Amino acid sequence: MNNKFISIAITVLLMLAEGAAAQTRVIAHRGYWTPAGSAQNSITSLYRASILGVYGSEFDVHITADGIVVVNHDRVFPDGTNIELVNYKQLQKETLSNGEVIPTFRQYLREGKKIKGIQLICEIKAHINNEREDLCIDSVLHSVQQEGMEKQVEYISFSKNACQYLALHAPKGTKISYLDDDLTPAQCKDMGCTGIDFEENNFGQHPNYITEAHQLGMEVNVWTVDDLNQINNFIKAGADFLTTNKPAEALKLCK
Repeated sequence: MNNKFISIAITVLLMLAEGAAAQTRVIAHRGYWTPAGSAQNSITSLYRASILGVYGSEFDVHITADGIVVVNHDRVFPDGTNIELVNYKQLQKETLSNGEVIPTFRQYLREGKKIKGIQLICEIKAHINNEREDLCIDSVLHSVQQEGMEKQVEYISFSKNACQYLALHAPKGTKISYLDDDLTPAQCKDMGCTGIDFEENNFGQHPNYITEAHQLGMEVNVWTVDDLNQINNFIKAGADFLTTNKPAEALKLCK
C-alpha cells in the first residue's frame, strides 16, 4: 500500500474518531530490545521496557516436544532446530543475541511478577496443529494461575483456534485480541475477543475499524508502528494501544 493512500485513509480515520480523549498507551514490541545489551524477547528487554514506563511488553511463546513453554519469536532457529520438535534440554544450546539462554515462560512470568505496573502481552504463536496449540495454552494458563498473575497477563494471536480456546478457558475478563486482517471487529467479538490488534495498514484499508470496535465495547491496538508521524496519527485517531519497536519515542508523543 502506498503512503499517499495510507495518509488519505488515516485522515478519514481521524475524522471518524471525533476527538477521542482516551490516552493512547504504548506496548514495547518484544520488549525494549534496541539498546546495547538487550535482545528481542529477553528478560533484559522486559526490564528495560518496565524502566521506560510502557503499559506492556509483548513476547511470543511456543511449546517444546516435552511440554515446556518457551519465549522466542521464531519456531525454527537458524541452525534448523524446531522448538516444537525438540525437548527443552536441546534448546539450552540456543542463545539470544545478548547471550541470554532462551527463557522458559515460567521464568519470564516470575521476572514479570517482580515488576509492578507493567502488563505482559503474551502472543500465542500458531503451532503445528490445534492440539499442540491447545496444549501450549493449557500450560500457559496453568502457570499464570499458579503465579497469581491473571490480571497482569493479556493474550494475542494470529490463530483463530487460539483466540477461541482462550475465550473458553481463560478466566472471565481476560483480555484477548486477534492479530490477523481477515476478520472485522464484530467477527472478532463473536469469536470471544475483547479487542482487535491489527497491523497499521489494515486500518488504512478500513478507517472505520477504530470507531466500530469502540462501539462494540472493544479495545484497539495497532502494530507494529515505528514511523513517528503514523504513531501521532493513531494517537489522534483514538487507538487505545500502539505496539512499537520505538517505545521511548512513542511515549513522548503520547504525553
